[in-house]
Parts: sequence; structure tokens; C-alpha cells
Amino acid sequence: MNKISVVLVDDHHILLDGLTALLKKQRDMEVKGAFTSGKELLAQLEVLMPDVAIVDISMPEMTGVELTLALKKHLPSLSVICLSMHDSIDYILEMINAGVSGYLYKNVNDKELLDAIRTAAEGKMYFPTEIAAKLSAEAIRARKAGEQEKEAHLTEREIEILKLIFKEYSNAKIAQELFISERTVETHRKNMLRKTNSASMIGLMKFAIEHKLV
Repeated sequence: MNKISVVLVDDHHILLDGLTALLKKQRDMEVKGAFTSGKELLAQLEVLMPDVAIVDISMPEMTGVELTLALKKHLPSLSVICLSMHDSIDYILEMINAGVSGYLYKNVNDKELLDAIRTAAEGKMYFPTEIAAKLSAEAIRARKAGEQEKEAHLTEREIEILKLIFKEYSNAKIAQELFISERTVETHRKNMLRKTNSASMIGLMKFAIEHKLV
């Protein structure tokens, strides 16, 4: 049976010792090395050629993000799992963008950590339920923000009308100035209110000022 070769990187010796002891008990795993810095691992990477690397984020000399990027560059087939105390979505996304196959908190139980290693060794991604929920929530938030930004985009004509509204032009005067009908002016007004989620012209004026459109 081919064993899953694992390397560990964390600046806490107690954690490294505990992980090493756990993995050595597994029949299908072997620990190729335990390092207190990313640079130490990189120096031996081509010799060790591990299947999975378990790394921390906050480490001296080289962060987990920097290490992950370097590992994936030199050994693209390597699966990297982040084991961290940070629960911020920003950290999680940063590590995912760097190329990790999984992200777990340091209070993870043994079974879930071992499941993550085996899953990553198969080339798959592994995220615990609580982190998967964070990622789903962030995806929804980002999509809504993108939709709102797209919805709030005003056309050149609408911005022209907005500037004239600021000059206190009436619909009739705006229509005359731009050679369009009053009905068209009113339609543009309504569209701008809808796009900016403004309940009144005062709200539209506020939006225009905040976005430096006038």
C-alpha cells in the first residue's frame, strides 16, 4: 500500500509533536518532515516530494500564504492544507486563492483532520461544515454586492440629466437642453431612483455626491 507522505510546518513545537504522533499511528500515512518555518521545507522539498503539506498562516520569515504560493509553484501536484487559529473569512479566502486544498481550525478533532488529509491526497478539496458555511455566505454577499454595483451603474445620459437636476432645471428645461421629450426625462428620473435604491430625489442627490457624479 502506498502511504500518503505528509510534511508539517508550524512554529509551535508542541503542535508539531502532537501532529507527528497522530499521523505516525495511521497505517496509510507517513511523516516526511516537521518544520518550524516554510524556508526549511522549501530547502528540502525536491528531496521529500510529499503528497500533502499541512501549514499554518502566521509564521516567522514566511507566511502561510507565501509558503503555499511557493509550494504550488515548485510542486503543483502537492496538496496544501491550512491548519490555523484564524477564523476570519479574509484569511480563509486568501489561503484558498493561494492554492490550498483545505482549511481547518486548530481545534479540529483527529478524525476530521485525517479525513481532510486523505481527501486532499486524492486531489479533492476539504472544508469543514462551519467553514463551508462561511464560504457560502461570502459568495452570496459578493454576488449581491456585484448585482447592486451593476444595478447602480448610471448611463452617460442619466448622468447628464443628474447634473442638470443639480442645477435645479425642471423636466421641461432639461428636455429642451438635451433635445428629448419631458416623458423621456421623467423615465430617466425613475430609472435613476430605482438603480440607486433611492426613495426620493434627495436620496438620489446624496448618491450622486457620494459617488462624485456631480
